[in-house]
Amino acid sequence: MKHLSLFMYALLASLMMVQPAAAAVEDTSATANEEPAMPDAMSRLMVAPKIDIKKIRDPFLSSFEKNRLDEAERFKKRRQLPSNKRKREVLEQFDLSTLTLVATFKKSGRDWVASVQDTTGKAYTVRRGNYMGKRGGRVEKIDGQTVYLVEQMIDPAGEIVDKQVTLTLAEVNDL
Repeated sequence: MKHLSLFMYALLASLMMVQPAAAAVEDTSATANEEPAMPDAMSRLMVAPKIDIKKIRDPFLSSFEKNRLDEAERFKKRRQLPSNKRKREVLEQFDLSTLTLVATFKKSGRDWVASVQDTTGKAYTVRRGNYMGKRGGRVEKIDGQTVYLVEQMIDPAGEIVDKQVTLTLAEVNDL
């Protein structure tokens, strides 16, 4: 019994020594009016990246069905091209690679005009604003050596983009 009371006395004395130190730590944080310190694990939290739900592939959609839907969307955009809503010109029957720029000339006070020849040898007069080629290239500019065309195309992503194409005057020695 004597040993038990000595043990209790030692335990009580040790608790009294530790308790004032813990109270002192609590008092300093309370007097500083600061937030309690964040645990170390919480300070290393990472934020998840933002995900665009519309661009994520549907896991239940087969690749064949996805390709079919993509092709339908491209076809829909192809019909929206401005070149498909107008009457075709004569030079739009030919591929641009088969047309040859023969001459360019300018009358005083007027815009440049070009002469283009097809594979049969028939010549056509082209001005700014005319259309040429199977892809509906619109003549944007003509200068002394070149005819500049802009074709509207659909890129692999399905967006309508402008592509610049040129026809240059052939040298006499190249013929």
